[in-house]
Order: sequence, then C-alpha cells, then structure tokens
Amino acid sequence: MDGLYVKENASVPLEEKQALQAVFQQLHQLNKENGAAGKPELSVGTVNAYVLGPQGQPLASLHVNQAKPKAVAEMLQRAVATLKTPAGKPLVPPSPQSVPPTAEADALVLHLVARYLVPRNQSDARKDVDDDFVPRQTSLGEEQSGQWDALPAEDWFVLKRADWLKLLPAGKIGVGTVWDLDKELAAQLLRRFYPTSENNDPSKNRIDRQVLKATVLSVQDGKVRARIDGELKMKHTFYGGMEDDKFVEATLVGYLDFAADRSRILTLRLIADRGTYGGPATRFGAALRSVPVAGQRP
Repeated sequence: MDGLYVKENASVPLEEKQALQAVFQQLHQLNKENGAAGKPELSVGTVNAYVLGPQGQPLASLHVNQAKPKAVAEMLQRAVATLKTPAGKPLVPPSPQSVPPTAEADALVLHLVARYLVPRNQSDARKDVDDDFVPRQTSLGEEQSGQWDALPAEDWFVLKRADWLKLLPAGKIGVGTVWDLDKELAAQLLRRFYPTSENNDPSKNRIDRQVLKATVLSVQDGKVRARIDGELKMKHTFYGGMEDDKFVEATLVGYLDFAADRSRILTLRLIADRGTYGGPATRFGAALRSVPVAGQRP
C-alpha cells in the first residue's frame, strides 16, 4: 500500500483515498492504546504491508525492510488465527498479471520486457543463457527474489495506424533503402528502455542521444524486411523525485517486417542486450516485440 502514491494520484477515486486515511487514523489510535498498555506498536507508513480485518480494521503491519518471506508468512498466519479464517480456495484464480491491452484490428500492439543482468559466473546467474551477462535465476518466496534486479518488468502500449505508419519509409522501397525512424515516435519507444526502478514514469526520462535507423535487406513476395540499428543515452533517475547521476546507455538492434504496400506491419523486434545503467557495473537488457491483435491477419 503506497499511501503517498494514492494521495497524490489524481486518478485514484476519492473514496479510496478516504479509506486509506481511515486506516492510518485507526493505526495511530491503536498504537496510542498499545503504547499506554505497554504493547508493541505497529509500523505505520506509506511503504508497509498491512493486514486488515473484514471491516477494514488494522490487524498487523510490516515495513518493507522487514517484510521478508518468513516474516510475511508468520504475519498472515497470526491473522488467520486471530480471525479464525477457514481454509478455502483462492477467491481469484492465479492468472497472468500482464496481458495485452484491447486494440483496434489495424493497431500495432507492442510488449516490452526489461531486466537487470548479472555476470554469468555469479552463483545465482542463469546457466542456460550463453552470454557474459545473463538474468538471475530467481524463485518466488525467497529473500533474494525481492531485490530490484531479481525479476523483469513489463510494459504494453498501442500504436494506432496513423502512428505506426510513421515507422515506415516514404517513397520508393528497394534493397538498400535507408531511413531514420520518426524521431518523436521512436522516442516514445526508447523512453521505456530502462531497468526496473522506483521511477516508472517514462515522461520523466530525458533522451540526450537517440538513433534508430533502418535499412532494407530484402523485398520478396510482397514483404519488406529491414534491419534496425540504434543508440540511446537517456537520463533516468532511480527515484522519480530525487536527482542522481544515472544514465541509460545502450546499443540497439532489431528488424522490421512490413507489407510492401505499407498496409500493415507484420513484425517488429528491437533489443538492447548490453545496456548499462549508471555506469558499466550495472547491466540490463530490454526487448520490444509486436504482438498480433485478435482478428488480425497473420
């Protein structure tokens, strides 16, 4: 529960903000009573894990620094014992938390995954990936899986036809045709090429250098394939409201398949597998791919 985010975010309904403040007030009152009775006080703040009763009354809390798997499990078990909650099936079945957004049939849906990379000789590095820097091998429920570099981050966005057309070249197309991808549209994509951080607002990223150039490799059977090469240097602060000296620097490569009559983009792939963040010691990778829209021709 990030109280500061809820308080400042204009898109959060008023009743949710009021409910959050009510919980905080109850916590402060409970701590006053616990203090007078010599009982332990509950942690209160905007970065805490809370357990609430059926009527919204606070039962337990843990600051994120103490919210290790074992401690969280014990807190939940105490709540079950207090409330005498009977065992049962999950109210919400497990399902993917990141799914494609709805889009028009002629839209271009893009999916981006970004994650930190570690040296391959590191003990928890994945050994099935053949590169100098690879993802970590992490499992849910382990303390080392709660760090910023443990798991990937995902993002989805949709380009309408009028927008994705800007990615294609103007004029006659032939092998060797070279063009720069629309700078403004390319910036929308590149602003999302950064590793996991507390600052997840791409509009706050400042691009100092960007290059995305495409070269036609083949034109065959009504399909054009072009190679994409690029560079990126971008200021991305780790915490949104705190200045630092961290920059994203990456070389990008990918390809673009599209219909020769420019009626649709068939495939877009773009990766940065050797990016750095805040210097060469911190590596990350990011991959952007197009995803077919339901009802769209293959």
